[in-house]
Amino acid sequence: MDTLVPLAVVGIWKYLAAAWIRRDIERQFQYFGTVSCINLYPVKGCHATLVKSARCGARGLEVNGVKDRCIMVVDRQTGIGQYMRHFPKMTYITVTVGDRSILLDAPDMETLCLPHNPDPSQQLIICEIHACKLMARDFGDEAAKWIAKFLENENLRLVHFIESNNRLTIETENNRRQGNLQISQDDKISFSCVSSYLLANERTLDELAKQTPESIKMDNFRPNIVIDGKSPFEEDTWSQIRIGENVVFRCQESCKRCMVTTIDTDTAQRSLKNEPLKTMKTYKESVGGVPTSFGVYAAAEMGGEIHVGDEVYVLK
Repeated sequence: MDTLVPLAVVGIWKYLAAAWIRRDIERQFQYFGTVSCINLYPVKGCHATLVKSARCGARGLEVNGVKDRCIMVVDRQTGIGQYMRHFPKMTYITVTVGDRSILLDAPDMETLCLPHNPDPSQQLIICEIHACKLMARDFGDEAAKWIAKFLENENLRLVHFIESNNRLTIETENNRRQGNLQISQDDKISFSCVSSYLLANERTLDELAKQTPESIKMDNFRPNIVIDGKSPFEEDTWSQIRIGENVVFRCQESCKRCMVTTIDTDTAQRSLKNEPLKTMKTYKESVGGVPTSFGVYAAAEMGGEIHVGDEVYVLK
């Protein structure tokens, strides 16, 4: 009995300390909106896979053990990664993540069934993505024939990211030299272009759509997490956000957009007027935002599960 009292006191103290920490954290964050959409891109460059929930880890979203942009199309002769900018038709490829398999579907093609991870006996290929060379494991000839047939290029193969690769957020050193301390040496990515997460704000899309002469939608910008926020353009100023009770993201920098945003994800056609890039070059700057940017890159400081409908809080 004598030992139970001190244990009870310690338990109460820990509970009160945890409650104080939670309350202190809550004071620092201000409500901004809710998560309206979660997009997983298991195959880099293919159509978004919409999910209701996902685990947030160091290298991006994860569903059923399958991570964001863990698969990439490569040119077997050069090893260079191929995505929508090379083959706009990739937007027609839909990806379904099952408990043990990944299914790829495309018009006039039979379903390709891939394992979550290639067989260890498959060959290793030296790949290149944004001047970064790394090893990846090939999915085999059947997968290669499927992607080569649909994209009409016999040099293409499908490869899987190897976790032992130590690929950091692109231009980590360059960013830190320029004083952007939001970029950390611990920020690791897989086949993503720049960062492990891209967050977007629906209100910013609404405002941009009013200025753009052609129809645009969120799919043009390929974000992982879409937020139904209170007001536009605020994401350019974020340093940290919290989703739900426990998941915290460190916002790294605004995402400066490329020509992929000009591809209509429903038709695979590029905008003849170079929209929305043309409008973004002048409009974002006129409202105090970062020119040609849309969305913000982020790294998971505290991982965990997120769901559509979760509340989003921004560091004051």
